[in-house]
Amino acid sequence: MGRNLMVGAHMKAKCKITGHVFDEEGRPLMGVTITCDGKETKTLFDGSYQFDGLSTGRHLIEVTVERYKTQRHSVEILREEEVILDFHLEPEEGGGRIFGYVLDGSTRKPVKTGGSVYMSHPSLNRYTSINPINGYYEFAHLPPGKYTIWVSTIEYEDEIKIVEICNGEEKREDFIIKKKGEEIPWG
Repeated sequence: MGRNLMVGAHMKAKCKITGHVFDEEGRPLMGVTITCDGKETKTLFDGSYQFDGLSTGRHLIEVTVERYKTQRHSVEILREEEVILDFHLEPEEGGGRIFGYVLDGSTRKPVKTGGSVYMSHPSLNRYTSINPINGYYEFAHLPPGKYTIWVSTIEYEDEIKIVEICNGEEKREDFIIKKKGEEIPWG
């Protein structure tokens, strides 16, 4: 009986699940939380993860990352072995939208010098040009979450805002920017 307990302990110590987590373009994602039967770990800088000390049997692995579809895989370990399981995440599309206008701080008219608006999040980055006629910008099909929006245009100081949207929400965020070295009048 003591021998069987030792074999079971030995089997548990030798079983493991390892792999990598990649985004939709094949880039490794670091800091992603992965669970195996409720036990958590995070991916390293190269997107790798590891669960060791597992017993034989069925294990549920789940990857949940904001702005990506959740992925779950069931893995059966039949003997002492290392199972390699990579995840290639797909972006989650949502119905959210962030839009607005980029306006000169002095005249309150659209900025005519061109430029860009950047939207960033650890797992979703986009940019768009500012419409030189009306100063309009837009980001659509966004899943819920917190976004950093940054305006950069010639002759004007950059401005950054944090915008949070819920599922399907549309939020207008105008940027009133000042020329470099100029004060924006109040009122």
